[in-house]
Amino acid sequence: MEHIFGQDIKLDSQGHALIAANGELVLTEGVDTGLQDIREALKTPVCTLFYDETYGGRIYHWIKDENTETHRMGFTAEVRRILRNDPRVETGSETCRIRSWDEKGIEAEAGWQWIGQSHMNNLVIGIDPATMEVVIKDGCSHSTSF
Repeated sequence: MEHIFGQDIKLDSQGHALIAANGELVLTEGVDTGLQDIREALKTPVCTLFYDETYGGRIYHWIKDENTETHRMGFTAEVRRILRNDPRVETGSETCRIRSWDEKGIEAEAGWQWIGQSHMNNLVIGIDPATMEVVIKDGCSHSTSF
């Protein structure tokens, strides 16, 4: 199972590469690589990577919008699309649920299963309208969806 995740340079919460005491880059392994990839895809506005204009998402587009059913549906569909774009995510397992949407920002729960695994992985997405910052926090893994 670990071979489908590969390795990557481990990033801190600010997106900077982590460097070990000996000066070498710290690497992710296994599921940690997949989790980091999902976090980065959710935080990255689409068309901002010069080498891949399809990477990332449009969840920023909703930050200043009113809390309407149409906007909620668009936001959750975009989160699910970002999850679905990762080839390691089990097709059809992607979920997103809005926890809150008000003048303080948007908070949502995203969930998915990796291919070959039976438990859900969860992240909490927070977007602050004042700073336009997307904050991704780990959710807890459990055996049922939201």
